[in-house]
Amino acid sequence: MLHETFNMAMLWKLPVIFICENNRYAMGTSVERTSNVLDIYKLADAYEMPADSIDGMSCEAVHEGIDRAVKRARENGGPTLPEIKTYRYRGHSMSDPAKYRSKEELEEYRDQDPITQVLKVIQANKWATEEEIEAINERVKAEVEESVTFAEESPWPSDDELLKDVYVQQDYPFIVD
Repeated sequence: MLHETFNMAMLWKLPVIFICENNRYAMGTSVERTSNVLDIYKLADAYEMPADSIDGMSCEAVHEGIDRAVKRARENGGPTLPEIKTYRYRGHSMSDPAKYRSKEELEEYRDQDPITQVLKVIQANKWATEEEIEAINERVKAEVEESVTFAEESPWPSDDELLKDVYVQQDYPFIVD
């Protein structure tokens, strides 16, 4: 399926960004143990598709990489495959104790955490005080709690909402009622 998708996107020069978030692990197995291609973005070479390797632990690098892909798409340059290399701190699911990696590995990546890095940049540039950062954290926490409450207390959507706003053409002939 991926082959057909990439092939058609390139053939038709579609303005698509295929983001690959590479957190180093499949469910419980490292990429190194399951693939001989460790740089996933290189798979785009087979389709002559532009691709990029992006440090997902850097907010600035992610912004710049996605900006390049968006420019390409908007300028009719076709699709792009950015591989955003990041890290998953917890197991794949609630039942995954993540015993397949060491505490040292986990700590190494915690030191590179994007939120911590952005806070360091903000503080180094004196763009916000500790009090302002704490106020932002409290506003975010309140907004998340409000959103969760809204979601939990809202009624389920009706069935006719399922395809709403999916197709521009209201009488799209392949919608099955």
